[in-house]
Amino acid sequence: MGELLTVLSINTQYGGQWGPLADLIADIRPDVLLTQELTDWGRDPRLQGAAERELEWRGWGLRFLVAPSPVHNHTAVAFRPDRLAFRHFETKYSHLTENGYGVAVLADRDASDDDPGLAVISAHLTAYSAEAAATEAQRMIGRLHRYGGQGILGGDINHMPVGDPEPDWDAVEPYNRSSRCLPRSSPDEPWRGNRIVGEKLGVALVDVAAHLADTTGRLDLRDPTATGGLRVDQFHVTANLRDALIEYEWLPAPSDHHAIAMSLDMTRAGPG
Repeated sequence: MGELLTVLSINTQYGGQWGPLADLIADIRPDVLLTQELTDWGRDPRLQGAAERELEWRGWGLRFLVAPSPVHNHTAVAFRPDRLAFRHFETKYSHLTENGYGVAVLADRDASDDDPGLAVISAHLTAYSAEAAATEAQRMIGRLHRYGGQGILGGDINHMPVGDPEPDWDAVEPYNRSSRCLPRSSPDEPWRGNRIVGEKLGVALVDVAAHLADTTGRLDLRDPTATGGLRVDQFHVTANLRDALIEYEWLPAPSDHHAIAMSLDMTRAGPG
């Protein structure tokens, strides 16, 4: 799939400020954009139209694929139509997750019909239960592998990754401890993060920031991306993309989350 592929993910904070968001997107110039918290985009298509125009005015037009959401808090995958060809957008299990999701299947514009392409999910797992979020993640993992090629899952995972340091849980809001920590056997026992979501993702996918932190020694790649002291915004890729990973960073954004970006050298990617 070409050479360099840049992917950006942003939780837009309930639809956000699309002028400043578009500035950031046009500055990074992603080939693929993953967005979360696109509140009411399904009920009011004018919101999507306005966001697309903001990007077109800045010279970086993207095509958005918006997933249905039971709570009208949508996710979307967007892509450069001049670089990538649209194959499919599967949303049939979106209603079984709190915020919805879709699997976008994309390919190089000159790819043959039998090329499985790249499957991409913009994920926004439920914030209210690590166990429920793990079930959502397992469903997404299955659908990501459904198309037999390379896969990227990214977005607001909302729960603790494997290998990241424990935050100061006493400084975290009680409702976040309720959903993100393991039960304690006594009030004196220290809080510990529930890593079940990261464990389920790690069975089938590679945590991009963690992999690059471990292989480069850059422990700052595991830094928190939102309030609460956790790296809740994450990229996970199929194993055949591990060797293609060349860069990851988090970026300040006009939101209550940082944006995250990664680059892949697709000439180093393994086959589907």
